[in-house]
Amino acid sequence: MARRGHEMPTPGAPSFVQELNISHRQGNNVILQAKVRGNPGRDVRFEWTGDTYNQQAAWQSLKNRMNKNVSPNGVIQLTIENATRNDSGTFRVVVTNMYGPASSECHVAI
Repeated sequence: MARRGHEMPTPGAPSFVQELNISHRQGNNVILQAKVRGNPGRDVRFEWTGDTYNQQAAWQSLKNRMNKNVSPNGVIQLTIENATRNDSGTFRVVVTNMYGPASSECHVAI
């Protein structure tokens, strides 16, 4: 039963309320953020296509410095710790639930 003033979420595929973008920089860290809705629960993953020549090695280094946070209200944050020029590229967040996927991307230049 829904509380007064609160609607029950309608089941459906994920959709972005806020597209992926650079939320802010904090020292050498870069924080990307998006907001998604969709019910029931969702799987969130990030992809990266780098501007660097050796993408595989750069991706391995980058993955070790990425921290993902997904809040219950749908805010998705990716923190890239100690970001370097080699981390520049296109970041894509893919959100999937039983009704389908949705994705959003942004380019990051460091």
